[in-house]
Amino acid sequence: MIKLKVGIIFEGTYPYVVGGVSSWGHSLIKNIKDMEFCVIHVGDIPKERQFKYEFPKNVTDYFEFSLFAQYKFKNKKKIAKKFTNELSKIIKYPFDEKAMGKKLYHLFENNNSFDFTSFLKSDFYWNSIINFYQKYLPYENFPNYYWTLYSMMIPFLNAMTIDLPKCDIYHTITTGYAGISAILNGLKYNKPVVLTEHGIYHRERQLEILRSDWIKEEFKTGWIKLFNTISSIVYQGAKKITTLFKDNQKFEKEFCSDDSKMFVIPNGIDVEKFKDIKYKKEKHPFNVGLVGRVVEIKDIKTAIKAARIVKDKIKDFKLYIIGPKDEEPEYFKECYEMVELFNLKDTVEFTGMVDVKKYYENLNLLLLTSVSEGQPFVILEAFSIGIPVIATNVGACRELVYGSKEDIIGPAGIIVKPKDFKSIANAIITLYENDTFREKASEIGKKRVLLRYTLKQMIKNYKNLYLSVVK
Repeated sequence: MIKLKVGIIFEGTYPYVVGGVSSWGHSLIKNIKDMEFCVIHVGDIPKERQFKYEFPKNVTDYFEFSLFAQYKFKNKKKIAKKFTNELSKIIKYPFDEKAMGKKLYHLFENNNSFDFTSFLKSDFYWNSIINFYQKYLPYENFPNYYWTLYSMMIPFLNAMTIDLPKCDIYHTITTGYAGISAILNGLKYNKPVVLTEHGIYHRERQLEILRSDWIKEEFKTGWIKLFNTISSIVYQGAKKITTLFKDNQKFEKEFCSDDSKMFVIPNGIDVEKFKDIKYKKEKHPFNVGLVGRVVEIKDIKTAIKAARIVKDKIKDFKLYIIGPKDEEPEYFKECYEMVELFNLKDTVEFTGMVDVKKYYENLNLLLLTSVSEGQPFVILEAFSIGIPVIATNVGACRELVYGSKEDIIGPAGIIVKPKDFKSIANAIITLYENDTFREKASEIGKKRVLLRYTLKQMIKNYKNLYLSVVK
C-alpha cells in the first residue's frame, strides 16, 4: 500500500526552535504513523544551525530554502510579456488586497513555473516603481525607496519560484511566505494545499510593522498590504483552512469569503504523559511557573513586575521562568537586571532549558503573560495535571481557561489583560488565598482537557483532513 506523503511547511520554527508550533508539528508528524512526511523549513538567510528535534521515522525527506538567498533559477523561464500585461490589469493603486489576491491566484493557476525573481528586472517593474515614486513619494531618497521595495519583493518572489519536493499534499503552517510557496507548488504539481493557522499571520505582521522603528512610516502601509495580499492568495488557493479556535476565523474572513473550507481543529496533548504527576495542593511554598522562552513576545518583564507586588503579600512565593534564555540575549539581560533591581534574586529563578515535567509537580499555578499566542500547549499541559492557570487575554487563552459555548463547566483559572501586572499580581494572590476556588479550578482544567483537547482527537481530525483533500 502506497503511503500518502505530506509536505509540511514551517516558517522560521521547526526543527530549529523549541516549543509552540514546533512542538505541535513534531507531535503531529510522530503520531500519524501511517503517512510519510517531508519537512520543509523556510528560513531568512542561509546559516548553519543545529536541529532541536530528532525527526520521527516517518519523515522521509527534508528540504530547506532561504527567503533572502541569491538563487539562480537556470532551468526556469523569465517572466513573459503576456504575464506582465495581465499583471498590470490586476495591480492597481489604491490596492484592494482581497480582490487582488483572488485575481492573482487565478493568474498563477496558468503561470506557476516562471523564475519570478526575473520580475525585478522587467520593464513593467521598473516603469511601475518609477511612476509610483514620481506620483506619491517624490520627496523620498530614491535609492532607499528602491532597496526597500527590493527587500519587500525578493522573499516573496523566491518563495513563489522555489521548487519544493513533490508531495501528495502540502500542509502549510502559516499563510506568509510558507503559504505562498505551498500554493505555487500545489499548482505546479496539481496537488492540494491545506492551511493551519495558529496565530493569524497578516494580523501579527501588521502589529509588528506598526510597532517597528526600522521601517519608515512612508513604507509601512506597503508592507502591510503585501502581507494582506499574500494571505488573500493563500486563502483563495487552500482547499481547507483550519485554525485552533473560533475567534481566529473572524480575522481569516477579512480575506476569505468561503466559509465552507474553514474548520476549527484544537490542539491536543498526550494526557498519558502527565498522568503520574500529582497537583501540588500544599501552598507553602507557593510556586508559580511561567513556561516559555525568555523573549519579548512572552512579556517576561510583566511577570517580574507582578512578582514584585506578590512578594510583599506572600513571603514564601517563588516564580520559576522555565524555558530557553538564549534566543533574545539582550532581552534576557534586561529581565535579569530587572530581577536584581527589584531585589527578587531569591524569588525569581530562570531555569533555562529543563525537563518541564520535573517542575510541573511542584507548581501551584501556571502563569502566561504573552502579548500574542495561538492555543498554548503549556496551558493544556497544566490542565492535564490539574494546575490552575492565570493567562493574558490573547489567542485562545480565554476559551481554554473559561470554556466555550460547548463547555460551560466553569473557570480553570483567571484571565487578565496583557501587560496589566497589577491584575496579574491580584490574580495570583486571589488563587493563593481562595483554596476552594483554586482546587475547583484544578478539577475543571483536568475535565476540560479530556473533553476537547486530547492528542487522540487532534490526530484523528488531521488524518481526516488529509484524506478529505485527496479523495
